[in-house]
Amino acid sequence: MNGLGSILVLADRASETQAAVRKASVMARHFKARIELFACDADHAWALADASPVARAAIANCLAGTERYLDALRGSVAGNDLQITTKAACANSMEEGIGARIRALHPDLVIKTLMSISDIEPMPPRPLEMQLMRCCAVPLLVTRGRSWRPTTKFAAAIDLDGYDPALTAKLVDTVRFLALGSGGEHSLIHGSSVEAIKKFIEEHQVDVLVIGGPRAESWQGPDASLTERLLSVVECDVLIVPATEASSTSTGLLS
Repeated sequence: MNGLGSILVLADRASETQAAVRKASVMARHFKARIELFACDADHAWALADASPVARAAIANCLAGTERYLDALRGSVAGNDLQITTKAACANSMEEGIGARIRALHPDLVIKTLMSISDIEPMPPRPLEMQLMRCCAVPLLVTRGRSWRPTTKFAAAIDLDGYDPALTAKLVDTVRFLALGSGGEHSLIHGSSVEAIKKFIEEHQVDVLVIGGPRAESWQGPDASLTERLLSVVECDVLIVPATEASSTSTGLLS
């Protein structure tokens, strides 16, 4: 077990990034981890293949603006006990930029705030968020910003998408590792009913639900995947651990 030494926060201006930064700060203090705040711009992708002075100036201005945003975000973190760096990038797409940064940094955990238009109830993840959940090669914590309890409660849905011995073992190890390292509590949820899992979370006041990453085939067809349906009803944070077929080449909490 390599532990938790590096956290990558995806700083997306379209979502409440402060929520992800707060969660990263909590985790970093518990596990003595370093944090990188990363923001990627794809609006100026047109300039990447253009060597003209106009294109170069557009990219430079874009990166300068993103760096100012990241510096302000870093400055919002109280205290000077955390090691926080920033990285700005411009890419042809958000998926490309995020994927490249994960491969370069090899973080143990990625954190992202889920976009929301309502504080009343959860909303389904958006296409970019679904793509990230499907392809992220390291554990991905998605948050809506709800504060964790002083004694954080973690729960793992160990057979949500069918029983997979290797993935189940990884989920159990992960939830125990997080609870032990943060001084929290952990429990295991059996079964694959979204409604039953939601009820368990509410009754046991779960702060973080740990699940396996969605299988590739779960995104095919017109119906919402199991992961989408779950994230559309639960209000707690969700930690998505890469599925077994992707885990052999991934880094992360338990790699």
